[in-house]
Amino acid sequence: MGCFPHFCLLALFYLGASQIIPRLRLIPKDVTTRTFNQKERLLAMFHEAGSSQLIVGGRGAVWVLTFEGSDITPTEVPVRVEEKAERDCKRAEKGNCDNFIQMIERIENKTLVCGTNAGSPKCWILVNTTLQRSSQGQIFTVVGENVISASPSQKAVTIAIEDSLYSALSGNKSSFQRSYGRKKGIKTRDSWISNAEFAGAALLQHKDRRKDEIFFFYNEVNRSAGLDEELYKVWLGRVCKMDQGEKPASGDFWSTFLKARLVCGRPHEPLSFHRLEDAFVFRREGQAETLYGVFSSPWGTSAVCSYSMNRIRSYFENSNFKDAPGAVPHPRPGTCVPPDSSSSLAKMLAFIKDHPELEAVVYPDEEQPLYVLQMNDTYTQVVMDKIRDANNVPRDVLFLGTSKGKIHKVLQSKEQMVIIAELSPFKIEAPVTQMILDATTGHLYVSTEFEVTRLPLQDCSQYNGNCWKCILAQDPYCGWDAAGKSCSAISQENHTNRLIQNLDSSSTTQACKAAEEKLAPDAIKKVSVDRTAYIYLPCPLRSHHASYSWVKDKKVYPCSMEDQSCTLRFGQDTPIDEGVFKCTAREKGYREEIMAFEVALSRDVILELSLTLSGATFLAIMILLL
Repeated sequence: MGCFPHFCLLALFYLGASQIIPRLRLIPKDVTTRTFNQKERLLAMFHEAGSSQLIVGGRGAVWVLTFEGSDITPTEVPVRVEEKAERDCKRAEKGNCDNFIQMIERIENKTLVCGTNAGSPKCWILVNTTLQRSSQGQIFTVVGENVISASPSQKAVTIAIEDSLYSALSGNKSSFQRSYGRKKGIKTRDSWISNAEFAGAALLQHKDRRKDEIFFFYNEVNRSAGLDEELYKVWLGRVCKMDQGEKPASGDFWSTFLKARLVCGRPHEPLSFHRLEDAFVFRREGQAETLYGVFSSPWGTSAVCSYSMNRIRSYFENSNFKDAPGAVPHPRPGTCVPPDSSSSLAKMLAFIKDHPELEAVVYPDEEQPLYVLQMNDTYTQVVMDKIRDANNVPRDVLFLGTSKGKIHKVLQSKEQMVIIAELSPFKIEAPVTQMILDATTGHLYVSTEFEVTRLPLQDCSQYNGNCWKCILAQDPYCGWDAAGKSCSAISQENHTNRLIQNLDSSSTTQACKAAEEKLAPDAIKKVSVDRTAYIYLPCPLRSHHASYSWVKDKKVYPCSMEDQSCTLRFGQDTPIDEGVFKCTAREKGYREEIMAFEVALSRDVILELSLTLSGATFLAIMILLL
């Protein structure tokens, strides 16, 4: 696919500004993973902080997974489609006549489980590992058409707040509504939201709890877009938690709804990353909240943007209203504390009905993305953790799920963004669909449609070996224990151990000694080949932030960067020679010999094989011999 000139310029700017790739590519050790039947289609996940259980919902069942060390004890709870709904679905030939569990939420001390129920959504109450039954012994159900969509292809976005459940329904009849609980159900007007794809929701609390706000984030699909027009527009909507609906009017619509455009890009740039994949609001104790969003473009790139919620609040409190004629009513429409007089309320409601959109466009902090992912992969999920490093300095760590089932662990600061590692915990390549971070236990729960895993936030053994390998990782969870000679986890309870870290400096020469590590003589592999043979010498890439080279007798040889290897190939351009070839990595003052081969020229069985076998087969044999 080609690209429009404006987008090409934008892409070149970001490419030059942030060449960001994962430093390490790791398969986590001792990871606890559960693989399900591919027909299961895991669509919902729920976890309470501090618990050892994870509840996931699939096709016709809920699974309660209990994690104990490296083991998982699964308990299946069947949640079958109702017979009448299944008959009606098959008669109408709707397709998808199963019960796909799309939502699991905790509300009023009850675990509410909602499924598509063959196109007639229903909710059930889960008690431990069974479904609640009525006094007559029948399974107790709740109508769920206002809670989730009837289609398993539409993502369920819900948020439980106190005694109420709020739901965002995507598709042709898009709405955001208070859908379940003791308070009256209210929703958005059809004219306010159209063809929406919801990506998330969050509660923002005030000191005056009457002013608490609920934000939700969504794309609107531009189905009539031309070639040079945006396919999606990203919005953030806002309502007040105390909103009781329009009174004394119809009473079932929000009286405080407002919305504003959300952009991940630079002001005045004609095109940007205009589809929101996921949104996450991080709450700092005693500080303002930050919204993190992962966005995609039609050209297969991803961007991460952050937004100060204080700044967003200010827009909602002070921005002009788009296309609003005349004076704005007083009190300001959308104010969370309602006016005393019914006439003032009537004016506010009439105004919001036709003019809910703000003029202000919300751009990211610093008016640009945190970084752009320039890889053959895109981000699908984002969560964040805040910890204190070895020097008791607070650090922000992002965890980002990708469309290929990877997790990027990212250190964020004003000076830099470092992708510490790319983790590959799954057997089946599939998009990451949900992530829940439990800071209490120090675990990250991640799911695709087929697998669920629990990862430790601290995995310092991946950087063991020496001081340099631990320090260069720039993982704020880990530091070098000089006394114990190991890469160890930082204690979040106290910081008296003073482990060695260096998270900000571009050089680590002051942190570690012995800035060079050489291979032992017995680690040099001996290879005997013919001068005309076609061979290569592999060198695994341990850090993708290091520079690699092959050297023999101070002569530097070019290497081919091939995925996970810096490969030295002998051929017409690089004639084979005898001697010791060493592959060396350099990173921030540290030099390490990775591989070494002592090449000797001779005529033996390898020559005979090279003359009779194809190149590919010969390469495979060389690998086995090495």
